[in-house]
Amino acid sequence: MKLKRLHGSNLPVEVRPYRVGLTLSGGGAKGFAHVGALKAMEELGIRPDIISGTSAGAVIAVTGVNIPLWGSYLISQAIVLLPALVYVAVHKINIIACMPYRKLRISDGLLSLLIGYTLIPLMLFINSVSGLFSTNYVQGSVQELVAYPFWLQLLIIAVLPACVEEFVFRGLIYHSYRKNGILGAAVLSGLVFGLMHLNINQLSYAAVMGIIFALLVEATGSMYSSMLAHFAANSYSVILMQLVSMTSGGSELLEQSAQAAESSMNSVPVIIAQLVMLGLVAAGFLGIAYLLFKKIAVRNGRWEYLKEQLHKGFKPQNGERFITPPLIATVAAALAYMLYIEFI
Repeated sequence: MKLKRLHGSNLPVEVRPYRVGLTLSGGGAKGFAHVGALKAMEELGIRPDIISGTSAGAVIAVTGVNIPLWGSYLISQAIVLLPALVYVAVHKINIIACMPYRKLRISDGLLSLLIGYTLIPLMLFINSVSGLFSTNYVQGSVQELVAYPFWLQLLIIAVLPACVEEFVFRGLIYHSYRKNGILGAAVLSGLVFGLMHLNINQLSYAAVMGIIFALLVEATGSMYSSMLAHFAANSYSVILMQLVSMTSGGSELLEQSAQAAESSMNSVPVIIAQLVMLGLVAAGFLGIAYLLFKKIAVRNGRWEYLKEQLHKGFKPQNGERFITPPLIATVAAALAYMLYIEFI
């Protein structure tokens, strides 16, 4: 150990010769990748002398490699929820009065679930298109969750995000813009929802799903509908993985499917054919989702209201601008960060 006196101070401090340092970036859900990277480094005998990080990376840096994957998911939801709760407390917002937590009929709840499931092909199509030029950070972590009990998988992948993220994005953020117009508020809250994931792959489909979830809230007058649709959209992968793992040779099947998908990415005609087929399927199911959406809006007496509001377009209805300098700066910074980590 060496002791050295800092400039302007008579107190000696310990100076350690750090040879290997590691800095972990943020990125919400993408921060989970740090856990696997640290484990791989440990297996190779590479042990950093010092680790630092920002946002999700800071959490991983502090907790180390021993944090389980489900714990990382919980931490990511806490990172989203806690600032929102602080905002609610500071501004003394009455959640019940400001957000439409209206009781939902069972039939409307079932329709909301069906809408969520019929949107899955659209989500997969957008994910496939964006996957041509961006990295899918979620697929690997979801596959690792198969080792956990099914109820825990469903809780951290579908239930918690449906509750937490809908409260924040279709609750606080959407309803803060809503007074200026439904369409603009839906688009902006969807964009912020996509940017929250801090990677291009999830940004693409999360933004679209966020817009649809906001319109579903308007169609029912209740945030419970968007929660159920969000749950459906997130739960399909968990349910599918569980069904596959229960079959004989399920793990081998998953590995073979992943290898086949990777090899097919080298063939342009195969990629085009797959995207066309998936696009047609997505269009068909999107048509079904539209019919279900119209049905639920008519049942709640909000179809004509919705058409009237959407017809007004993006023109601010309350004299306030949707696009503000802080919003532009935030979007630009988030996009710059995502482009940097993806391509540089």
